[in-house]
Amino acid sequence: MSTPAGWYDDGSGQKRWWDGSGWTTHVAAPAAPEPASPEPAPFVPPYTPPLAPSVPTAPPGASPIAAPQYPSAPQYPSAPAYPSAPAYPQYPSATHPSAPQYSPYPSSAPGMPVSYDGYAVAPAAPAPFPAVGLAGLIAAAVGTIVACIPQIPLIGWLLLGAGFVLSIVSLFLRARKWAGIAGLAVAVLGALLAAVLAFVLEGSFSASGSAGDDVPGSEVIYASDLEVGDCLPEGLDGEEFFEVTIVPCDGPHIDEIYYEFDLPDGEFPGEEALADAAIRACEPEFEDFADIDYEESELDYWWLTPTETSWAGGDRTMQCLIYSYDGTVTGTLEGAAR
Repeated sequence: MSTPAGWYDDGSGQKRWWDGSGWTTHVAAPAAPEPASPEPAPFVPPYTPPLAPSVPTAPPGASPIAAPQYPSAPQYPSAPAYPSAPAYPQYPSATHPSAPQYSPYPSSAPGMPVSYDGYAVAPAAPAPFPAVGLAGLIAAAVGTIVACIPQIPLIGWLLLGAGFVLSIVSLFLRARKWAGIAGLAVAVLGALLAAVLAFVLEGSFSASGSAGDDVPGSEVIYASDLEVGDCLPEGLDGEEFFEVTIVPCDGPHIDEIYYEFDLPDGEFPGEEALADAAIRACEPEFEDFADIDYEESELDYWWLTPTETSWAGGDRTMQCLIYSYDGTVTGTLEGAAR
């Protein structure tokens, strides 16, 4: 009986095809070995400590019995220690050695400011010279001085206003502000000073002109506007004044201006030098005006001189006044011959 064809072991451990009459050259590929299943870990039952035996109760009067000794719990091995992770080598930076190194904050030149993020900032250009503010400051200063001169207060007030406006304008220009601020301060203080002075002088003017206020034709004028032919209703008693009341000479009055002259320029000469100049000029003119020698006349004269303040403002005029010891005179004393 012959063996049917099929794959059989040829005795060498390989599978070879049997065609029914003999072995052929066809060999079957070896089968992959089946993976071995891991052996299950041995089962370790959880430890359960034995129950302590019941301790019998000793009868009364019995001797004490020692407590039974129990075995200690078994010691289990600890978990195996795993090796630590291997240390990896440190590799160099990827930056090429020849590449330039840049700092995140560039250095600035000496003295150049640096912004908060480290970058150099170009210095700001200096502010221009405050020409407008300086002009306002000068105008305010000159206006303060001129406004305090009674003969020309209006010019002073105009200069104060111009200085105030120029100082304000300078604050809005791209220039240094100190001149504009100083000009504003000087203009305000100068205006206050001139206003207080004008108020004080107004009170003194009113007092000096009160005697002629009710005289028809009376007028209050500045002292610088006095001229020959003006008559005063009362004596001024040698006091300084800036305004004065004048009345018509054909009515009652005290003094009458009969001559005036100008002094040469220069520094203020002083009260004594002014008095000497008045005597030298007024006495010769007295005889020509009154038509009588001064030594023989019952009339007298005195003079008005510039003050040191008015002299600084350009006042150089002196005036000679004639009066009677009897007091009030009606009509001019020109040609009185007495």
